[in-house]
Amino acid sequence: MREGDTMRPQQHIGKRSMDRGVALVSALIVVSVAAGIFVAIMYYAMTGSEISNLQRKYQSSKEASLGAIDILTKDVLPRVISGTNLSAAVTGMVLPSVLPAIQADATKDACFRAKVTGVTSTWPGGTCDSGPDATLNSDIVFNLKSTSTSTRPFVVSLKIVDTVTGNSDKTGTVLELASGVVDDASAIIKVQHFPYLYTIVTDARPQNSTTERANIEVLYAY
Repeated sequence: MREGDTMRPQQHIGKRSMDRGVALVSALIVVSVAAGIFVAIMYYAMTGSEISNLQRKYQSSKEASLGAIDILTKDVLPRVISGTNLSAAVTGMVLPSVLPAIQADATKDACFRAKVTGVTSTWPGGTCDSGPDATLNSDIVFNLKSTSTSTRPFVVSLKIVDTVTGNSDKTGTVLELASGVVDDASAIIKVQHFPYLYTIVTDARPQNSTTERANIEVLYAY
């Protein structure tokens, strides 16, 4: 047998081995890519679920804050500005179906009146807190009832941290120049009057929770 004939079977064996090696490497690459895609899909799915859960918790706390701000600005502030003490202003506002309790310490009546009717620099020193944390020395605390027994009620702490005077007094009387009887004032743009501007901070969270909370700072023009 010639030398060339003895080499052909070995060449075929080597080629088959090489083909098998290439196929194995290709299979490993495909498996690795598929595993990577699967891991990425699982990661994004779990991350999306976690973010959605956090958004739901924050939204609930945010809505509780906005509700408490509405009660403070629409119901409490007008009464205090009219001469009623804070502790007396919240008396009778407790509705068992919505507001099981409103905490307003009578010892803070003078401080709150100073906050409501005077700029920050005139607040009594040492008794009126203007710090950014609404849970420390809160002016008023709302306990908002939950919609079911399976969820915890929300606790919302509010505090006025800054007061500045606006562009009018508390009467709301508009005294514009050139608006007499013979002038229809059609060319005059009347400025809306606000006697006070308040910076209010809030902290809302489910009862006994330290993580599910929303902190909001609002500028309210009375």
